[in-house]
Amino acid sequence: MPPPSAHPRDAVAAAVRALGEQEVVAWCGTLVRGEPSRHPLGWLGGTEGWPAHWAREWGVRGLRYAWGAGADATVRSALRDEHPRVRAMAVAVAVARGVDDAVPLVEALRDDAAPRVRAAAERALRRWAS
Repeated sequence: MPPPSAHPRDAVAAAVRALGEQEVVAWCGTLVRGEPSRHPLGWLGGTEGWPAHWAREWGVRGLRYAWGAGADATVRSALRDEHPRVRAMAVAVAVARGVDDAVPLVEALRDDAAPRVRAAAERALRRWAS
C-alpha cells in the first residue's frame, strides 16, 4: 500500500504492480459506477469513508495513470455524472488520454451549471484543437 502522501500517479502505479493494470482499470470503473470498492481506497491515495462523489472522482483520476479495456467507456460515463467534480476530472482525463470520441460530450459541458466544469471543458477543447 502506498503512503497516504503519495502522488496519485505513484499510488496507482503501486496498485498496478500489485493488482495488474486491467484490474485497476476495472476497479476504477466500479468506483465511477458508484459500486462498493473492491480494494482499499488507499491504493488510489484515498481513505475509507469518503463521500460517494469523491470515490467516483478518484476512480476517474485513477484512469489518468492506468488504462485498458473499458477505460474510455468509463470516462465517457463520468462526463455525465451528477457531481461537477467527477465531470471536471472526466474532462481532464478524456483529453489527457485522447478519448477523442468524447469531444461532443465535452462540448456540451461548455454550458454546465458548474464553473469548474465549464472551465475544464474550455481547456480540453483548446487542447484538442491545437
